[in-house]
Amino acid sequence: MTNIIRETVDVMADTPKPIGPVAAYAALVRSGQLQEEVAGCLSTISRIAAATSNRIFLVGGMVRDLVAQLPEISTSPDICVIGDAEHFARTVVADTGRCQLVAVSQHHTAKLKFDQIIIDIASARIDTYEPYGSLPKITLIDDIETDLSRRDFTINAMAMPIHPDGLGGLIDPFGGRGDTDRGILRIIREDSFREDPLRMLRGVRLAARYDYRFEAATAQALSDARDDLRRMVEYSPQRVFNEFSLWFTRHEKLDALRELADTTGLLDPLGVDASFPQDSFRHIPTNAPNLERFAAFAYLLPPDTLTALPHRLSMPTEWAATAKHSSTARNIADRCRYTDVSDIDLYRSLIGVPDDVVRAAIAAEHSATVKSRFHDFRTRLRHVRADLKGDDLIALGVEQGPMVGKLLDELLTLRIQGAISSAVEERHHIVNWLADD
Repeated sequence: MTNIIRETVDVMADTPKPIGPVAAYAALVRSGQLQEEVAGCLSTISRIAAATSNRIFLVGGMVRDLVAQLPEISTSPDICVIGDAEHFARTVVADTGRCQLVAVSQHHTAKLKFDQIIIDIASARIDTYEPYGSLPKITLIDDIETDLSRRDFTINAMAMPIHPDGLGGLIDPFGGRGDTDRGILRIIREDSFREDPLRMLRGVRLAARYDYRFEAATAQALSDARDDLRRMVEYSPQRVFNEFSLWFTRHEKLDALRELADTTGLLDPLGVDASFPQDSFRHIPTNAPNLERFAAFAYLLPPDTLTALPHRLSMPTEWAATAKHSSTARNIADRCRYTDVSDIDLYRSLIGVPDDVVRAAIAAEHSATVKSRFHDFRTRLRHVRADLKGDDLIALGVEQGPMVGKLLDELLTLRIQGAISSAVEERHHIVNWLADD
């Protein structure tokens, strides 16, 4: 990263007020940190905000990553507006004509889409959790520093004013820049995890992604609040799943996450009783889809845990199906591990399992024997087919009915066993069967 952000950050270390030069979009784009499209969106939105007397600030992950001087910003922009987020978002849509409003919520948030860029806009607010773990009661405010005080970790409680030509100096009332420099995750309030137990899952994800460590009091607070997360799983499983599912997005480090989850004991409240081998996920491609990454995790779970998890977390249909397919793959893998499984048995066990789940199983599996068998299924057995169809068998004289299906399955078995290898041989087999019958 260029020095433009570092210079801005250095001068504001001891004050929450924005100080220092504007970090020009052009410089951020040249450094490779900010996409030109994102810079254009922020500039456009800022011009509209200025024209309508709205104060807007860049908050969240993008600020955190800019301050950390990461070579590339992977998160999308989050904007805090002093005022009504939905009204401001609709003003942007009406003014530009090049974006669309894709979502609004009762939590005073709105989502805009500029071409392929998604921008989240939220009203400055304070949140009250009564009782702890419930959805917050929201009160709109006109102060960015107070809005930052409601957030989870100091590294997420920083903001930058958005100007047409760049980003203003950092607003850092809780020392997030210093914690970023030291690689520390620190909660803003001692009851932060009890207010919202999902922050524990988010904290582990951030710690794994950035190789940060929990500050001592924060680590203790996390340990003390695990029962709060367990209770939240019982009364709000979908919210827990929504946060847990982010563990499997493409930029997250699964092995680091697994290790931290073990260390903090956060898998236990989710109902995951498992011991993962070292480097279980190092063969999972970094660009693998979310469900394939989850499939690798699910594949390594004990059968009882994997059976119960989709219901326990109220998983959506496709995630529950992935868990079920992962269980199927694990069952046949265990048979391959200890017995001589025939090609036809392997075929019948795996033919209904999606290829991404089979790939995930191969990547997570530590047995060379199982890996080899599954690879053989993917590259050879999965593609084996009989040439003759049902109509062909009927034309040869097989009576229409259940026997057609049985003979087709028999032809497939012979193909997989290598006993026959052509349509001619298939016809010869059927003719001989008819003669014997």
